[in-house]
Amino acid sequence: MRISTAAGVIGVPAHVLRHWEDEGVLTPDRSGANQRDYTEQHVHEARIIHRLRQAGVGLPAIRQLRSAGGTARPVLLSAAADRLSAEADRTAAAAAFLRHTVECRHPILEECRECRAYATSGEPSRERLCAG
Repeated sequence: MRISTAAGVIGVPAHVLRHWEDEGVLTPDRSGANQRDYTEQHVHEARIIHRLRQAGVGLPAIRQLRSAGGTARPVLLSAAADRLSAEADRTAAAAAFLRHTVECRHPILEECRECRAYATSGEPSRERLCAG
């Protein structure tokens, strides 16, 4: 299938597929007229790449995964999963802090121990010190 059709099936713009090809993470076949020809396998691979990109996995890591074999692949996947888990924890802490600041009764955030704890450590205080 042509690049525009493949892009529509995958849910990305065609220029993204070209970029992935330039970066060496997706290699479609070429027709006699040197046009990209995406098979069902290429579409499947592109969907996986798209999901990994949505999860924040960079193209260099995806390129490593494609060429990794044996024990290297699980190590790379575990490292990517660990990074995503850490990012999810940071995002959850930031969301908790923002929810707290909506209810915080202190006029200046520095006056609130919970706000100060988050600013210092990036983690909301474990104990609820501000009555809101």
